[in-house]
Amino acid sequence: MKLRYAVALLPLGLAACDEQAMQDIRMPWDQPEAEAPATPVDPMSQPLVAPSVSPNEVPIEVEGERKQVATAESKTLNAAGFVARGNEPFWRVDVSGTTAKFITPENQAGTNVTVRRIVYQQGVEYIGERGGASFSLNIRNVACTDSMSGEKFPMTAVIRNGSLRGQGCASPIEAAAAAPASQG
Repeated sequence: MKLRYAVALLPLGLAACDEQAMQDIRMPWDQPEAEAPATPVDPMSQPLVAPSVSPNEVPIEVEGERKQVATAESKTLNAAGFVARGNEPFWRVDVSGTTAKFITPENQAGTNVTVRRIVYQQGVEYIGERGGASFSLNIRNVACTDSMSGEKFPMTAVIRNGSLRGQGCASPIEAAAAAPASQG
């Protein structure tokens, strides 16, 4: 009879040693506290970090049959270069080919930055490195008005270089060259 009790109680004793079973019988005050949700971070307030792999160097692989589709915006795709400018702090970028000339009040001669052109559906972006920091000039085909002069431009520009973040206006080089001639 004692052997029967021992055999019947053996699984009960083993079940008590199970960690999962012990977690289920905790008292409410023994439960771990829930972690507070992480606060969202504004990506525009973070400095650009150079990616370890660029889609320009290593193509992105996708499944299935590949078919080329025109996704670029025609006004930015067909432009040979751009002139972009912004206020507070003042900056100007003249970009053509693989070179962007970054001009500020402190550096009137400008600094040449070697850039790569990335064309996408909403515009074009030039990326490179200046002074050890990532450099990015994003131009979109959205009308823009200069905040100080009231002058109208066909495109908007956003520049990011290290801690500098600026918004401004842009125009294709052809339009920028024609504007002073038509005003005089």
